[in-house]
Amino acid sequence: MRCLRRSWCSFSTAPGSLPRCVLAAIASAVSSSKSLRQTGEVHARILVFGLHHLPFFSGKLIVSYAKLGNPHLSRLVFKQVSPTTNIFLWNSVIRAFTNNGYFSDAVDTYSQMHNLGLVPDRFTLPSLINACAGSIDLETGKKLHERAIALGFEFDIYVANSLIDMYAKCGSLNDAHQLFVKIPQRDIVSWNAVISGYASNKRWDEALLLYYEFRLSWLEPDLFTVGSVLLACGGAGDLLEGQLTHGIAHKIGIERNVSVGNALLSMYAKCNSLDDVCRVFYGMPQGDIVTWNTMISTCIQFELFREAIEHFRRMILRFKPDLLTVTTVLHACGHLEDLEQGKCVHEYLVRNGYELDATLSNVLITMYGRCGCLKACQEVFDQRMEPDLVAWNALTNACIQCGYYREGMHNFKRMKSIGREPDSVTFVTLLQVCSNFVDLFLAKSVHSDIIKAGFENYLLISNLIIDTYAKCGSVQDAMTMFEIAKVKDVMSWNAMISGSIQCGSCNLGLTIFRKMNTRGVLADKVTMLGILPAFSFLGSKRHGKEVHGFIFKVGLDGNVPVNNAMIDMYSKCGDMKYSFQVFASIKEKDVVTWTTMIYAYGMHGFGKKAVETFTKMEETGAEPDSVAFIAAIYACSHAGLVDEGLRLFSRMQKYYQIEPKMEHYACVVDLLSRSGKQEEAEKWISSMPLEPDASVWGALLSSCRNTGETKIAERVSAKILDSSDSYDAGYLVLVSNMYASNRNWNEVSKIRRRMRARGWKKIPGYSWLEIKNRVYVFGNGDRRGEQSEELYCLLERLGKMMAKDGYIADERFVLHDVEEDEKVDMLCGHSERLAIAFAILNTTPGTPLLIMKNLRVCGDCHTVTKYISKIFQRELTVASVASQLKQERTALNEIIYKIFDYGISV
Repeated sequence: MRCLRRSWCSFSTAPGSLPRCVLAAIASAVSSSKSLRQTGEVHARILVFGLHHLPFFSGKLIVSYAKLGNPHLSRLVFKQVSPTTNIFLWNSVIRAFTNNGYFSDAVDTYSQMHNLGLVPDRFTLPSLINACAGSIDLETGKKLHERAIALGFEFDIYVANSLIDMYAKCGSLNDAHQLFVKIPQRDIVSWNAVISGYASNKRWDEALLLYYEFRLSWLEPDLFTVGSVLLACGGAGDLLEGQLTHGIAHKIGIERNVSVGNALLSMYAKCNSLDDVCRVFYGMPQGDIVTWNTMISTCIQFELFREAIEHFRRMILRFKPDLLTVTTVLHACGHLEDLEQGKCVHEYLVRNGYELDATLSNVLITMYGRCGCLKACQEVFDQRMEPDLVAWNALTNACIQCGYYREGMHNFKRMKSIGREPDSVTFVTLLQVCSNFVDLFLAKSVHSDIIKAGFENYLLISNLIIDTYAKCGSVQDAMTMFEIAKVKDVMSWNAMISGSIQCGSCNLGLTIFRKMNTRGVLADKVTMLGILPAFSFLGSKRHGKEVHGFIFKVGLDGNVPVNNAMIDMYSKCGDMKYSFQVFASIKEKDVVTWTTMIYAYGMHGFGKKAVETFTKMEETGAEPDSVAFIAAIYACSHAGLVDEGLRLFSRMQKYYQIEPKMEHYACVVDLLSRSGKQEEAEKWISSMPLEPDASVWGALLSSCRNTGETKIAERVSAKILDSSDSYDAGYLVLVSNMYASNRNWNEVSKIRRRMRARGWKKIPGYSWLEIKNRVYVFGNGDRRGEQSEELYCLLERLGKMMAKDGYIADERFVLHDVEEDEKVDMLCGHSERLAIAFAILNTTPGTPLLIMKNLRVCGDCHTVTKYISKIFQRELTVASVASQLKQERTALNEIIYKIFDYGISV
């Protein structure tokens, strides 16, 4: 440029006096200019020499300004020579606008050209058509197509390719394909345009079919072909075709291209092939911000949140992340509940001058909420000048996630007070508050607000209202909402079914399930997961089998969560054979599958099989979680495998780095105390790093009661009464029973007075069984049921028969201060014995029996069950469902004091 300045200073300003070499130098200077300043200097000289009227130099300036991103200066150059009939200049300025995204200016320029009566050539139309594609202006694009036909340019390869691309981008794939078929000679751009069009419009299969057709031609794919095909492979989930395309990219030498590498990363991620994603990423010689974004997003997709954060740390050493990167990483911090990492990312944003706009602020609030830091949520929220509704919703949701439900409701009231009207997201959040609070009054209040806001008929909202009422224990309100809902989908039915069963209204849940099938609503996996616990609760294996057949019928037999639920259902119905068959049929077992089977073995006393199953799980590469260890130690506890249970506890800490929770410590205490090692269990509790709660002391107290260990039992009882968990009626009943076993009636009276003062009642014991599609229910000492006289006569005869075999009644399990002869009668009237006697009278000899009970089976009834099984040569199972009930106070409302019939049509 400096040499050019020295050379042209010695010449006159007349255009004709300039030597050809100077003109060439000026033209070269315009073309090679790297900045607006340089182009401006050359432009000034062109004006001085009077060259601006020459189309050649004007065109050069128009193109140069356009390349530097300033088409408005291109327009000024064009105006200096206007009006002009030179089509080249018109084409240049139209192209300048199109290439810089000023599509409407390009079309307006063409209109001016048309008004002057100028006829476009084959170079004018492609730029105009591209402008229509950029602005998604199909109507103008079609007019230009008509113009191309009139001028005879329809099959010109440049015009035709632009038209195909325009139609595809405007979503008119039929027009694009029709024109593509008509082109007599197609080049690589033609194929790329049509393949890309189908792929971009998510017509993956047609895009791949066109690619197969393209492969039959003599043309070789290029970067754009491969990119479009990989997009289609990812969308279709066609990993094999994606790998073949990868091979072609390698063969033609474009594999290491950044855009191809990014397309490969995206394709493999969409095909869920993490190994291939990593192989491509680490094999790329260099990447760009898209590369890193794709890799970070893939880590999130596979729940590799730590790896996502680590990639972010590496990325910021080379690139400045964009908003997509930052929001993705903040989501990763939220999922990990890693407050420290989240704060580091926040500080990076502030330090590097990122504007905390609405989107970023809302993501930060969400992240801090998941990390449990409500203070930081509030600080980010307060920085907003005028928080929008999304921000209010994010803050309210953060309050809920942090457990501050009242603060969440307070935010809702504040939002309304400043005139912010809640939306559907707000009400979804508030209904979660009601569910977590189990507050029926609050739920009805929110329901009222929903009606006022006009959201009651929103399907999602109505389904959540049903679910919330059920979780608050009001099946009646849930059913009312279900019946008045104008629109129902499968989730509506699912919410009502699962809600009814969770509240103990199994008969209602089964009735709704039957209606759902008769009305043609196709059940899904959520339906099955909702209905199967009903059969576990009722011990109804026959109907469980019917639903198992229905699961095959609707094609859900391959669904892992459904199979897991069936394993659980069969095991709780006492049939380990079917439980194992379902387990063995699952091809890809997850950790829940293994855990469910381990728990099933433990529940039935097969401790060694449970441990073997746990070992097999480890051998398959499935990593056990904290729940799996609870199931395994529980199994060891019920089988007396003390050393094995302690080994598992140690392995959990040392090998898997899982921090023990209160449940794990309670399992170990149960393990030791069941094996008669109460003193060791007490020492274990004393050495716990956590403050033991009543569940831990309760495990020890139960065993003390069974073994008659009085001194430890009294110390443990005092611990329970002094703990905050003494506000749980179940633990007070446990202590009361212990004192009753030791004949300490004064203490029993104190505890019962304490319970009455709080309005608590001991839950009565009930047992039930199913015979011939009917469930029969029995309460302690019940004499109102069918064949009651025959039942007591049979139990009296059995008592005499058992006495001959050495049975002595264990009067410690009589929890009332009565005479000695009455104690035996009270034991005889326990609900499980009445149910067993009824089953023996009403079933054929040899029929296996399953009796369900809402409370734990007492030690004496456990002994009696063994004697009866031996006498009658029956497989006899008495199962407690106490651990299955979410709300013991309402779980038996439906079946107490009545006998009901039910049937299932599947």
